[in-house]
Amino acid sequence: MSTKLLLSVLLLPASTLALIGRDQSAGVEGILMCGTGPAKDVLVKLYDDDSGIDTDDLMAEGTTDSKGYFRVVGYTDEITNIDVKLNIYHDCDDGLTPCQRKITIWVPDRYVSSGKTPTRIYNIGTYDLSLKVKNVTLIGRTQSAGVRGYLMCGNKPAANVLVKLYDDDRGVDADDLMAEGRTDSRGHFQLQGHTDEFTKIDPKLNIYHDCENTNALCKRKVTFWIPDDYISSGETPSKIYDVGSINLALKYDGETHDCLH
Repeated sequence: MSTKLLLSVLLLPASTLALIGRDQSAGVEGILMCGTGPAKDVLVKLYDDDSGIDTDDLMAEGTTDSKGYFRVVGYTDEITNIDVKLNIYHDCDDGLTPCQRKITIWVPDRYVSSGKTPTRIYNIGTYDLSLKVKNVTLIGRTQSAGVRGYLMCGNKPAANVLVKLYDDDRGVDADDLMAEGRTDSRGHFQLQGHTDEFTKIDPKLNIYHDCENTNALCKRKVTFWIPDDYISSGETPSKIYDVGSINLALKYDGETHDCLH
């Protein structure tokens, strides 16, 4: 067997694998309004956004019911993590324009599941289609969250560690900083803040530290997500998420280094 033929045989499984990928799924639900009334029979499509020359993968589609409610769930095969978005096509306040208005809402990464059935559904709440997308973040609704806990470095308190509370935004928008602070001499911290968003916020805690850090230039960054149950309406959270005691000497999933915090 020639060398070229042998290489072709050896490379075949990798090529096949690239075509197969792995099953990943997501789902979105919510209520669409057109001003004060429900937006019924509105077309909604769930896509995996592909960059480059590939077309986006349609995962699911449907229409809203008489109350404006919809729910779409689907899956696709990809080697890399999928980027899920919801496209809404509608005629609310469209005037005489021959084409429908299209709105895109991105699904946060933590709502993407392995397998053909998502473990959780992203709820966008009630969405008024009469609003312009560029004004959504300005109008929005005030939502708040808070988090507290103790940080350790091995068996010692991690003092003066920078902690930041963010609302995680997808797409080109930067994450919204809700609050920041530092741990005290005991390693204790508490943050709370608020932001205005039309859809439900996705709060996360970022911790920037040098515990067991071998990178002299950049700090280790660990992210913890705040459960939806701890999101409140208004500027003050009704309850604070307690993360307990976190040992920064350990290695955490998704941990990175950050030089620009």
